[in-house]
Amino acid sequence: MISRRLVRIKAVQTYYAFVQGNYDGSLEKVQEALEMSLDKSYELFAEMFCLIVAIADHAEYKIEFNRNKLLPTEEDLNPNRKFVDNRIIQAFRSEPTIKKYMEKSTSNWSEHYEFVRNVFNKMANSEFYKKYMADEERSIKQDADVICKIINKYLVDNDDLDEILETESIFWNDDLEFSLSNLIQTIKKLNDDNIENFRLPAMFKNEEDHEFAKTLIKNTCLYRQKFDELIEKNLQKWELQRIAFMDRVILHLALCEMTQFPELPVRVTINEYIDIAKGYSTEKSGTFVNGILDKIYNQCKSDNSLNKIGMGLL
Repeated sequence: MISRRLVRIKAVQTYYAFVQGNYDGSLEKVQEALEMSLDKSYELFAEMFCLIVAIADHAEYKIEFNRNKLLPTEEDLNPNRKFVDNRIIQAFRSEPTIKKYMEKSTSNWSEHYEFVRNVFNKMANSEFYKKYMADEERSIKQDADVICKIINKYLVDNDDLDEILETESIFWNDDLEFSLSNLIQTIKKLNDDNIENFRLPAMFKNEEDHEFAKTLIKNTCLYRQKFDELIEKNLQKWELQRIAFMDRVILHLALCEMTQFPELPVRVTINEYIDIAKGYSTEKSGTFVNGILDKIYNQCKSDNSLNKIGMGLL
């Protein structure tokens, strides 16, 4: 599921390319580029569900392999299927959207067998997995906990996974953290009452979030000259052209939210773009962005030009 934080980051990246001269200055092309970037983010989200299923598939393969040994042991013939039969993984496996993704060779992870095998082997040798398998209790909470531990221990900050995703799509460089976080949140919401009817969350929580994305990129492009004027008025002994390019991009998007979205609280907007500046621009960008936005906010508040309503008044 695409959060507003991710929408903002994708908008920053897309608008940066637009201001650099990509998309031939076409508003339609820049909007299409943002939509494509968000589509790829959602695809990665689905891919992570497929990866969990692929790990379970490898566990099933190991069971069958051991059962067909020339001299199978008692354990080989009567294997512990607790992980393979994990109810959450079974729900993922039968979910219509995930099934469609799994039918694609790139999404069933068969092309990355070694990676899946390595993750399974590390998992199978871990203490938390052995404890899970040895416990005779069968519950959704147990099933959820073991999957979340696999994600946190073997998928987060995994250089091999980063390399695989980088070769698959240039749009996935910054998305993995969001996708895995959303995957964990989705898993933690599952229980005995909703597991049977599990469906992959929609790309956006609601249509408002989708409209937010479209309006944000459109109006930032349309009013960029106005935003430059606002910034320039609030610079002290500094020229607009000397601002770091990424800082200027971030300020344009933040000012679009402040002035074009009446229902959004200003402090939420400022805090979001300070965080983005810290992660995507220079070391001092967070402080600089905060200072400029605060000055513009106070100026707009004094001349009643913000036009905030509802939650935006907070």
